[in-house]
Amino acid sequence: MTTPPTDQLPGDIPDWAYGVRRLVVFSGAGISTDSGIQDFRGPSGVWTLSPGLQTKHTYQAFMADPELRVSYWKTRYEHPVWGAEPNAGHRAVAELGESGIDTTVVTQNTDGLHQLAGTPADRVFELHGTMRTTLCVACGHRSPTTDVLARIEAGEATPPCPECGGIQKTASTMFGQTMSPETFVRAEEAVTSCDLILAVGTTLTVEPAGSLCASAVNAGATLVIVNWDPTPYDAIATDIIRDPLGEALPRIAAQLKAAASGAATRAEAAAGEETAAPAARPSVLLRADARTARFRSRAAELERLAQWCAGTGTRTHLVAGPAGSGKSRLALELADRLGGSGEWDIAFPTPGAGLPATERPLLVVVDSAETRGEQVARIQAEAAERESGAPVRLLLLARTDGPRPAADTHEELGAADAAEPGHADAVREAAQDYAAALGDPSPAAVRPEDVPPLPGALQAAVLAAALAPSTGAGGPDEGLLLQRELAYLRAAADAYGLELPAAVVAGAAATAVLCGAADEEAALAALGHLQALEDPELRVRVARWLREMYPPAAGGSAYWSESLPDALDEELVAEVATPRFLLGALMETTEGQDRRVLTVLARAAHTRPQVRRRLTELLSLLPGVSPAAVEVALTGGYPAPLAEALTTLAEKNPALPADLLDAVPAGVTVFGEFPVLLAESLVDAYERRAQTQNGLRGLTKTLIELAERQADLGRAEQSLDAARRAVEIAGALEQQDGHLARAERALHRATELGR
Repeated sequence: MTTPPTDQLPGDIPDWAYGVRRLVVFSGAGISTDSGIQDFRGPSGVWTLSPGLQTKHTYQAFMADPELRVSYWKTRYEHPVWGAEPNAGHRAVAELGESGIDTTVVTQNTDGLHQLAGTPADRVFELHGTMRTTLCVACGHRSPTTDVLARIEAGEATPPCPECGGIQKTASTMFGQTMSPETFVRAEEAVTSCDLILAVGTTLTVEPAGSLCASAVNAGATLVIVNWDPTPYDAIATDIIRDPLGEALPRIAAQLKAAASGAATRAEAAAGEETAAPAARPSVLLRADARTARFRSRAAELERLAQWCAGTGTRTHLVAGPAGSGKSRLALELADRLGGSGEWDIAFPTPGAGLPATERPLLVVVDSAETRGEQVARIQAEAAERESGAPVRLLLLARTDGPRPAADTHEELGAADAAEPGHADAVREAAQDYAAALGDPSPAAVRPEDVPPLPGALQAAVLAAALAPSTGAGGPDEGLLLQRELAYLRAAADAYGLELPAAVVAGAAATAVLCGAADEEAALAALGHLQALEDPELRVRVARWLREMYPPAAGGSAYWSESLPDALDEELVAEVATPRFLLGALMETTEGQDRRVLTVLARAAHTRPQVRRRLTELLSLLPGVSPAAVEVALTGGYPAPLAEALTTLAEKNPALPADLLDAVPAGVTVFGEFPVLLAESLVDAYERRAQTQNGLRGLTKTLIELAERQADLGRAEQSLDAARRAVEIAGALEQQDGHLARAERALHRATELGR
């Protein structure tokens, strides 16, 4: 996360403007419209108003048709470019090049106005050539186009080459010609080594030029699009600006220059020590195992759990509730009571671990149990086979309203101390406890009515007030704790000798939280998407520093913490993990890390709409992770956000692989429309191949699948239609192979459903 300088109001300079050393301005025809040159695909563009021109004026037609060459040179002679002057947008780009920011212009334009505005010619890569030079297609002779225009004015309709008499054209690329490979390579080198790419005045629909934006993002650059209309690359842009270019580009240039001037950050601008890194890390203070605030809200639940532990045999109990309801603290208090007796062993197994080997009574606590169903089932099976006869108590903590692991008993945790005076007492005592933890002799004054009743949210609000006691009657700033967490991480990185920009610290921390790592090699690979960590030695130091910030559990085998993030780290993910960030990160991860990323995102998306949208955008950009998304939706405990993203993907991309449908078990309804859409797309594909027996067999199979999926969703009529077609086609197969029997079963199910 970056911050603006002191002499700017918050928001005047966007975060992406900071730390830009190498800039690419990728310009299209829209930047020249203020100079009187018509664009191509805008509302009044050349191709918009005369769509046939782009297919008529091809290079092949130009070479074959003398009359077309006459028309071509007439339009060149009359073109407004010869009287055009650079506008404010061109000048703003040129000024950036003089500001100390290493600026390269990659342009689709052929008008030469960037150079006229003052951008050095060797810093402008003209993907489609230039109108200002004429070349002979026979001998390659080049001359200024103004010389050819003078000959046209003197009466020559199509001036031949002065060297060989061959056909001449301007050195701009026509339809039917390929762009210069050398220029494109240089442009690609520029975008893959920049910090920021500004795509200005271009619809990004001409390829491969438009793909340069994706290349830049994949290499770690920030993409900002300045264009009136949507583009195909909006989803991976960090910012999209719809203002007129004549206003937007001078403003952006000023922001970039101000950000590069070394002005003080917001942390330095705020009131002195108030914004210094806190002495204690907020996320640690809020952790249940820190026990910063006294235990007071779940005494009745604790007594019930203590009674549940009495007796023999193996029992499983599920405690469910929203984030911050106090599940983890309740489990810790129970563990303290049993462990303090000296008679019980206590285990908090890491993900993937089995039942501990002990002959004594055993309490096993599995947090985030909704995402660890297979592990819970294995521990339950191992406990059932235990020979010692000592009791085993498996306490499951789950945060979701969705599918949960099997348990003998369960309970829901709601708000605690919600009624006065209990809530007021809880707020007062928490304020005292957090003040003591921070070494503050006077607890912050917090109004109980400003504080939510759930224990986690209550403590977060009290801590925020303690860190900013002058917040006022409106309650503490919701984003303050994340700001303080990042300030702590930045200070810790400095103390480690890293001296990283704030945005890199935030990105590295979000990578560790999102991806996790089994070992140092996986950690280094995960950090590879951060351009600032290109240096191998620096990346190793950052990975090891993050190991101190996010240490694995005792006895764990992971490199970074293998547990899912708590609420504050989920806020970090929501802040940092843009589609561009996620796209870069998932280019470097293993399959296991992909599953963790999707699990973390789905869990965060459960309560954060912006993360939900990013999941959908991510699958649209990287459909290759859809098999992992299906797996995580089935096992990760939070299927709804992933099902929504998969459904959107299937709507937009009908060519998804058939094995995705096989991965969704029959009868599972959490995916909603997704398996139906997949089955329908496969039916369409096989119908096009139905002239062969193989095609008919495939069509029969997918129609049966479609009938079953529609029946899963309770759609009798649609299921009946598909099943009838399946029976009809299966009856015509030369080799049945059970297809007819399956089709008849599907028909029977649909018929019964209709009744």
